[in-house]
Amino acid sequence: MFPSMCSIRWEMVMKRQNSLGIAAFLGAALLSQVASAASLAEQMIGTWELISNTENYSDGSTYKWDPDAKGQLILGVNGSFSLQIGVGARKPAEGNPALNPVGRYIGYFGSYTVNETDKTFVFRIVRASFPAWDGSEQKRVISEISDTTLTYKAEKPIPSPKGTFTPVLIWSRIK
Repeated sequence: MFPSMCSIRWEMVMKRQNSLGIAAFLGAALLSQVASAASLAEQMIGTWELISNTENYSDGSTYKWDPDAKGQLILGVNGSFSLQIGVGARKPAEGNPALNPVGRYIGYFGSYTVNETDKTFVFRIVRASFPAWDGSEQKRVISEISDTTLTYKAEKPIPSPKGTFTPVLIWSRIK
């Protein structure tokens, strides 16, 4: 009688351990899924290379920065950013290059914050190649984000001598 009682108890222990093992496995799988679902802010962190910069004007016209435009966007884990975009085939500047920039070029840096709910972020610009942007805030609306691509546009049109325009920028993550 003793051996059969032991085997019954052993079976009960094994069934309980299997149930606990399955529960632990499922719990770990669920935690893994939650951990891999990164926040929007976490997805944005990194260094991005410009793919396209298009200005959509209020009159319906568009201007795409030339095919040799290059740019880099760095979004730091600490909330800092730096953005630089310049076109190719610019004429050499004469004199002090800091005082005589030539061709289409824009750069600015500062800090940024992300709003997870409405898929937007705000650049808080400390300094810019366009002095009117120093100390300003600019909100951007994200239309796509993946492991490899970030696409956003300005929330509000930007004034210019040619009329207001909304820039749409497409970036590719640098691995």
